Amino acid sequence: MPPSIFQTYFTDMKCALDLLDQHGILQKMSTGSAEIDSLIDGIQENSFYLFYSNRENQLFLDSLLCRQLVGCVLPKSKKNGFESAAIFLNNIYFSIDRNKHQLLNPEKIAITSKYAGIEPKIVFKNLLVQTAYNQEHQVTIAEEIADKIESNPDIKLLAIRDLTRFLVTDANWNASDDANTLKKTLGILYKACAKNKVAMVATADCKLSNNGIIPKPIGGTYLKHIANVIVHFKLTVGPQLTTMLLVRISNSKHL
Repeated sequence: MPPSIFQTYFTDMKCALDLLDQHGILQKMSTGSAEIDSLIDGIQENSFYLFYSNRENQLFLDSLLCRQLVGCVLPKSKKNGFESAAIFLNNIYFSIDRNKHQLLNPEKIAITSKYAGIEPKIVFKNLLVQTAYNQEHQVTIAEEIADKIESNPDIKLLAIRDLTRFLVTDANWNASDDANTLKKTLGILYKACAKNKVAMVATADCKLSNNGIIPKPIGGTYLKHIANVIVHFKLTVGPQLTTMLLVRISNSKHL
């Protein structure tokens, strides 16, 4: 075995006790929902969270992502935030997604900020925004975001909206090519976030399921394996209220 490869293998090995000590000092922030916090213990830095549902629940996922952006800026002591800056990566087909809900809504950010007890201007000041318009552009944007994370230690959250957007709407979908492109994008982002202890929170679509089985997130095996925590949301509308059901949580990397 060449020395360079041998050294690489042992460089990545760490003592279990050291990992336990590191886990104890990692920062956490609230998701903004007591119900979700009770199940996944909030959002922890240096971890990747995948929240997914069907396309009809996109507005709910957007609202949840909005809470994470505001929560990242909140103070650590009284508001259970990161007290840091955040990056928001939006994935849209510009020629198709003309609905205003597909774009970052400043009004929603402002309302959420006031509800959380923080001045909206403080949140906007600590929020960086990037938009990808197709898969190739997504890779380019991922490289730019990775450079920004490397150069700015104040960034503690990367929020990715509609991560699998370009897989869902491509009429001439080549599963292999698209999966490899998504793998490249996630590899770039995950490496930068893991190195700098940045939390990743992404929303995605799921495959339809009519037989009672929990649907799988679109994106292939790699997406399911790289995420630390995977949560599937199923919303049921009753006579007077909407109920949120968390029906699948995977946290294999912490076991």
